[in-house]
Amino acid sequence: MAHILIIDDDQDILRLLEFSFKRSGHSVSISSNGVQALTQAEIENPDLIICDVMMPKMTGYDFCKQARSNPALKDTPIVIFSARFQPIDRQTALDAGATDYLAKTVAPDALVSRIEELLPKTSPSTLGRTVGLFSMKGGTGVTSLAVNLAIALKLVHKTGAVLADLAVVGGHAALMLGVRPTSSLPKLLSTDEANFTPELMQPHLVAHSSGLQLLASLPTFSEAAFPTNQLEPLVQCLKSTFDFTVLDVPHLLEPPSFRVLSLLDKIVLVLSPDMPSIQSTVIALQGLARLGVDDHKINLVVNQIVPHHSLPLQTIQKVIKRPISMAIPFEPEMIRAANSGKPLLLTNPKTPAAAALGKLADALFK
Repeated sequence: MAHILIIDDDQDILRLLEFSFKRSGHSVSISSNGVQALTQAEIENPDLIICDVMMPKMTGYDFCKQARSNPALKDTPIVIFSARFQPIDRQTALDAGATDYLAKTVAPDALVSRIEELLPKTSPSTLGRTVGLFSMKGGTGVTSLAVNLAIALKLVHKTGAVLADLAVVGGHAALMLGVRPTSSLPKLLSTDEANFTPELMQPHLVAHSSGLQLLASLPTFSEAAFPTNQLEPLVQCLKSTFDFTVLDVPHLLEPPSFRVLSLLDKIVLVLSPDMPSIQSTVIALQGLARLGVDDHKINLVVNQIVPHHSLPLQTIQKVIKRPISMAIPFEPEMIRAANSGKPLLLTNPKTPAAAALGKLADALFK
């Protein structure tokens, strides 16, 4: 699954290509002019860009030249997709920095096949990496950190990422991303299939504009049981499909949470700088030790959710008897971001909290 940015001022073409690539399992974002698309591409870090030639404000050729001068986009495949198909047009596109040139007369299925050939290749034997965010105490900001960490991993490493909200019902990841899922993780887990595949999983995913994919919680009340026996094959499928999988793990030390945490490459144990959270963290560490989780997998992250009266980091480390991997400073814009469905990493990337989350994403998987 790749994230593709399509640039064209023809709305019919945009809709046709968006439908074709989404049907093939890719996430898509669109733009109607090259000037806007340059900013959009730098934010989203798409795996590939499809660009028209004749557009308002900037031609496709000029878009290629400017994209190639940007370090963040210099290696991104760019395909010029144009109604013009003379040899000189193709050569002009390649001279401007395009990876390939395709005429708009090509059938959609053939276009998808060619684009998939140009997508960056990954080794089939290489599994993606997984991280779960967890806290025994509610209110420490686990979901907010999970959403922003997933986006940070997508942006820092410029690769495929998925966020799975493991709350059976009422999880908030979709709300904080500003998306409206048509399916959910519980629905996927309730299928009768013995093995998960990317094709089976695709209808249950929702794509965010950043390119991040989401497996959402049920948005309404349900008494359906959570089929925990499906969690291990699900995690394995996610690892084989995405470069990074981020799990928002419910804050209860129960078998589902234990089962998931034992499968992961990294665990981010989130705590707020107060005594109740510290006490819960000590208990969580005891539980993880009894579960046999390797100590090096666990990363303690202090999330300063209030501006005042927080315990010093030195005091927290002394009580817990282990170092703090990262401290996320208090950020008033975090609440605004949650309320608006626009993650902090995208709306205020230069804030100290956003910078700390970027460092965490980099430190977890160097």
